[in-house]
Amino acid sequence: MSLAMSKNLSVVFYVLLISVFGVVFACNGGYKLKVRKIQNCAGAEGILIPHENGTAVLTKKCEIKMRGCVEMKAFKQATVKYAIKKDGVKVMEGSEDLCERMENARSHPTIGPMMKTLNLPEKCPVQAGTICSDPTQIISIEPYKQMLSLARGRIEVEAEIQHDTGKSCIRMQFDIVK
Repeated sequence: MSLAMSKNLSVVFYVLLISVFGVVFACNGGYKLKVRKIQNCAGAEGILIPHENGTAVLTKKCEIKMRGCVEMKAFKQATVKYAIKKDGVKVMEGSEDLCERMENARSHPTIGPMMKTLNLPEKCPVQAGTICSDPTQIISIEPYKQMLSLARGRIEVEAEIQHDTGKSCIRMQFDIVK
């Protein structure tokens, strides 16, 4: 996996993490994230369904501590199509084989340990079940804190995931401010 693709995967993963847990935090001299909207656009039939009571905090050390659960229905294949806008301008879009990316991410120096910490599936097929996190599971975003100034503004994300068993869709909007 190329370095650029690896960084894109990191960005997409963090954005999806934010969408699931509705994070509001401060880090790196006071950057904060305000989640404005999270929408499950696949409805009740979605394959990935976050519980509504999830919480997360980012400490001054740029560590995310979360509490919450996501229900997953089983799937063997998944393709994600995503678009990310910053202040209304599309800055990234693409389509990825999610199963292939999950397997490649296992060896990524940042994403691999994070997947293990959160007990996330590392390859397909994915079994039906519930994945929960608690504040003892810490994820450091220290390697990415310098990028917060570049990300400052309104971010909009749409991710549509086509699984062999159905689809998932997440739309969200959040602000990164200082």
